[in-house]
Amino acid sequence: MKRKLAFLGAILLAAFIFTYEGNTYQTHALDEEDQAWIEEARGALQNIVEEREVMALVYLCDELSIREEADDNSAKTVTVPSGQMVEILDVTVAEDYQVWEKVSAEVSGKVYEGYIPRKYLACSDERFLEWEELYSMNPGEAVMLAEENAAGVYADIEQFPESYRSALEALKQKHPNWTFVRQNTGLDFQTVINNELQGGKSLVYKSYGDYCKEGQHSPNWYFASEDVLKLYMDPRNSLQENAIFQFEQLTYNASYHTEEAVKNFLEGTFMNSSQNAPETSMKFYHIFWSIGAEENRQVSPFHLAARVLQEQGEGTSPLISGTYPGYEHYYNYFNVGASGSTNEEVIRNGLNYAKDHDWHGAYYSILGGAEVISASYIRKGQDTLYLQKFNVSPTASNPVYTHQYMQNISAPTSEALSMKKLYESAGALENTFVFKIPVYENMPASPCPMPTSSTNVVLQVPSGYDASTIYVDGIAYTPQVRNNRRIVKLPNGNAQSAVVYRYNENGAPIGMYVWTLEYRNNAYVATEQPGLTDLLTYHGFSIRITGKAGIRFKTGISTDLRAQLLGNGVNGYHLKEYGTLVMNNANRTSYPMIKGGEKVISGLAYGTNANGTHQDSIYETVSGRYRFTSVLVGLPANQYKVEYAFRGYIILNKDGKDITIYGPVQARSIYALAQQVLNMGTYAQGSEADAFLRKLISDAQE
Repeated sequence: MKRKLAFLGAILLAAFIFTYEGNTYQTHALDEEDQAWIEEARGALQNIVEEREVMALVYLCDELSIREEADDNSAKTVTVPSGQMVEILDVTVAEDYQVWEKVSAEVSGKVYEGYIPRKYLACSDERFLEWEELYSMNPGEAVMLAEENAAGVYADIEQFPESYRSALEALKQKHPNWTFVRQNTGLDFQTVINNELQGGKSLVYKSYGDYCKEGQHSPNWYFASEDVLKLYMDPRNSLQENAIFQFEQLTYNASYHTEEAVKNFLEGTFMNSSQNAPETSMKFYHIFWSIGAEENRQVSPFHLAARVLQEQGEGTSPLISGTYPGYEHYYNYFNVGASGSTNEEVIRNGLNYAKDHDWHGAYYSILGGAEVISASYIRKGQDTLYLQKFNVSPTASNPVYTHQYMQNISAPTSEALSMKKLYESAGALENTFVFKIPVYENMPASPCPMPTSSTNVVLQVPSGYDASTIYVDGIAYTPQVRNNRRIVKLPNGNAQSAVVYRYNENGAPIGMYVWTLEYRNNAYVATEQPGLTDLLTYHGFSIRITGKAGIRFKTGISTDLRAQLLGNGVNGYHLKEYGTLVMNNANRTSYPMIKGGEKVISGLAYGTNANGTHQDSIYETVSGRYRFTSVLVGLPANQYKVEYAFRGYIILNKDGKDITIYGPVQARSIYALAQQVLNMGTYAQGSEADAFLRKLISDAQE
């Protein structure tokens, strides 16, 4: 029989060469001996697949149709993208000696069966590969590898964009047995980032620099910034030995997933071999190995051990103490269901999950967690560390951006390093590994860099304020909205204040909320200033009805707050100056309405003028607020319909440093204001004031 296998292997090899080189050859029906050989091979394969799931990935194509029969002309069962995980069920050999695998594929929650040519499948299962070699069921592999090595061009790497290839080629040169599979996500990279920034999906630990954070999520965790998320989500940053294993398929491989290797890895951790796992007579390493190797689960014990180490760190969490009040003897080593905004909430949710699932003692906790990972993630298309954190698989059972195991964006990279160390200690780095690496649409030309600074301002706007526009140093910005926060990206680190306003049902401003800004450690720190709430208030317009026509704009400041600012100060801030700014409203699209800005006129109400004279003008006092005004006069009739914008400003000083804060902008024309006053019937018809207003309107209409 061995002679027959060798002979048929040679025939298959020749057939592959002819096909691979684009030549044609004469086909013929398989004879009885061929059929017997194929049936023997099928029987041997069945012995394997009945004991374990043999998983493979579709590759060397953009997409591939699974066929009803082992024939290129057969009807399509389903079309899957490169990177799709399939389970090998059977094998057949067509009359042209092409080897086809019968496979099962779960696509968007539905299971399909059919046939795929062997050459389009990447597999790392050692027992399956040994079977293939014995029965010559992948004869083209040796030819392809020989041609690739001779040419220095690798078919698997050629499937990737240019920006991936140099790093992959370096890995291939060092590890020739490694195979890289392009996972076509079909997703736009920036769209992916925008979605992963929402809903608390992406967090960084407190030790990260402030330029990597966008507000606090819980005592030790912060919402990740866009730039640091891009760093970890860009697969090109992980194409080196210490990070590549986040793209490894997480299935069991008996040849190197040994008990001894798990033991060596856990020495020096809280799960070392010096004592039994809590409430068991077993060591941790044995529990991980035995559970991972168990039939119908077949999940990498290295992954299980590394995941627990990632989740539990030093092993001091109440989630694995077994002594937390009300949850004695219950453990949650994988932190399944352990989420919340406070430590207490996280602990209780995690232990409630453990109690509900009867995770009594370490063994049943690890067993239950392994089952969750295997059944709910690996078998559902989230079969790598990367995909468990960032679900970007278009054919996974769960929609993209959902059903993500962890929030820590660095977890896949950290676990990948642990996995690499495990394989290294087991002497298995040169084994056959298959890595599924995502590719996105519209990726940056080069890998996203590690951020070193940020000019983002992060604000949590109180209820009742208009959060659609943030005014930074008087300039309007439209913020991004993430995790109930407003994010404003500024051009530099020079900003001093941020303000939002409240408006009534008619759109009139009725209040303001203030943050002071400081740029330190390469990031903005926004400090709420509740003592400066409603610092400047809008009190409407009036019109001059004698002499030269003019618009009067009224701004208010609390008498008590002004007294504080002139006395002991408010949070260290003292009053220096306030007044009113005016400009043609049409110019606001091109010029900022700020003190000293181009096209802006400034009117002083309190402070020292250019002549060195102190000024303190109070128009009136109403309901505990001083009102100061600015009057625009002397407008020619052809400008009566021109809108002019007004806003109050105030300059405060703290520790010798000035900060300017701006009130809301309001705009009116003298024509519209005159019409409004007439319509209100404020003045008797025929009076001098009435006549003045009517002439103003008449002059404007000429």
